[in-house]
Amino acid sequence: MQEITPETIVDYLRTKRRIAEHKSAVAKALGWGVSNIVVRIDIEGEPSIVVKQSRERLRTKALWVSRLERIWIERDALELLGTVLPEGVVPRVLFQEEDDFLFAMSCAPDESVVWKEQLLAGQAEPDVARRAGVILGRIHTQLRDHPGLNGRLADTTVFDELRIEPFYRTIVRVHPDLAQPIDDLIDAMAHPPDKTFVHADFSPKNILVHRRGLTIVDFETAHAGDPAFDIGFFLSHISLKGFRAADAEGKAFALVAPFWDGYHSEAGPGHPDLSSRVTRHAAACMLARVDGTSPVDYLTDDERARVRLVAREILLRPSLELEDPSGPWPETKTPT
Repeated sequence: MQEITPETIVDYLRTKRRIAEHKSAVAKALGWGVSNIVVRIDIEGEPSIVVKQSRERLRTKALWVSRLERIWIERDALELLGTVLPEGVVPRVLFQEEDDFLFAMSCAPDESVVWKEQLLAGQAEPDVARRAGVILGRIHTQLRDHPGLNGRLADTTVFDELRIEPFYRTIVRVHPDLAQPIDDLIDAMAHPPDKTFVHADFSPKNILVHRRGLTIVDFETAHAGDPAFDIGFFLSHISLKGFRAADAEGKAFALVAPFWDGYHSEAGPGHPDLSSRVTRHAAACMLARVDGTSPVDYLTDDERARVRLVAREILLRPSLELEDPSGPWPETKTPT
């Protein structure tokens, strides 16, 4: 495998005859995630492209590895999603280099902004949350029991490597008294009552906001599984932003309702226990981002302690539901 860098990618693509010798091209690294190299290439006279290549060793302090083949999960996911989503909601696959575990995709509009950056800057737009809910609801509805889920996406090995092990099993090692509720969640994911396409990294860092709408990226953990994980994972990220002292007005927490509205407008009410499962997944994912393999970098020690307290309470009291406005999330805005 030949590893690419922003400095070598243009020459690499020329040798592969993906960029003509007579055309100038400029490469720029993009900051998507910790598990791959992602580079944008601006080519003279052509639309910009994005090239993504797997890395076995993830960029975290703790040792975290995953198989290189996950890049093909992402490719398959994008191709499947392209059949059910409007153009531009996900990138379009352009070409791949099998031996080097990389592929190229179309580029989001130039004015695109990573939604996470807006949220951390205090810009919490309910309409963006609602549109994110609509997209996720459409994915879960249109791809429920879809035959396209029977290939690579049926294999949950990478999901285990990148989510269940570093998130769920790791927090059990830190909080042994949570073993039963966490084991219950893992079991439910293995035997979901309503199996569909799961992004498994649907979060503000993978949502690009632009004038045309939203573009969703980063599908290497995609699989056929439990939609409750996707929703809980997303809401954990929104809620973590709300635990920051900088969000004293509760702008982030206020995004939960429009997201749910958008989701239900496409997916309907879902399975009877969907909200309960979502709540527990959200709590587990929040706890994982303070005590797991890849903690968030924008919370203070006091804010982490607050997350820990609330997440543990929810996991030990599974009857609480995030969708209920009188539930545990809004209460986190008040001091203990």
